Amino acid sequence: MTDPYAAVHWDLVPDRTALLLIDYQNDFLHEDGWYARSGIDISHMRRVLGPTPRLIDAARAAEVPLIWTRHGTRDGRDAGPFFELRPFLRDGGLRQGTWGYDFYDDLAVGAHDWVVEKTRLSAFFNTNLEVILRGLRAETILVAGVLTNQCIAATSKDAMFRDFKPIVLEECTGTTLPHLHEPALEMIRVGWGEVRGVEETIAELAALRAGAA
Repeated sequence: MTDPYAAVHWDLVPDRTALLLIDYQNDFLHEDGWYARSGIDISHMRRVLGPTPRLIDAARAAEVPLIWTRHGTRDGRDAGPFFELRPFLRDGGLRQGTWGYDFYDDLAVGAHDWVVEKTRLSAFFNTNLEVILRGLRAETILVAGVLTNQCIAATSKDAMFRDFKPIVLEECTGTTLPHLHEPALEMIRVGWGEVRGVEETIAELAALRAGAA
């Protein structure tokens, strides 16, 4: 009998794959960022900083385009009800034009990379992300970043709604509430995407590069 919740595996296809790097920002990930200064434990989010540079290098070597997102608002007027869920953001944090809104200091956005500015959890909501992906002819989307149970889950679900194939990289995701990390990944795995390890992905990216050569 077929397993009704069997995990899917999507191959990376040359010229049809993109890497989506979600909210690698100082306010989330830096020890001097707004989240850490507000007393939030960011250690689980910071786990992404170890494997992500290797993933980026592998994607660049395979000529897979990189798309970075960053989350923030001008103030409470364009933040919506989210500030009611995160009152510590009312006085600052994730504010456009600030150091905290910038990408994490140790990660360099390439001159030919794409950048998407977002104000809601899903990187597809009221942004040009879908236009970029269609222009790149992307089919499979590698997804990494923070937070697992929020922007990663929302964006990967919206990707599937648009008939892209989201592949979430477990070691390259993290959250402020670690007990929600695995449940969020399980929801993705049985609901709308693939969840896989970064080493497997780096190896497949290397195979893409070798195939292109």
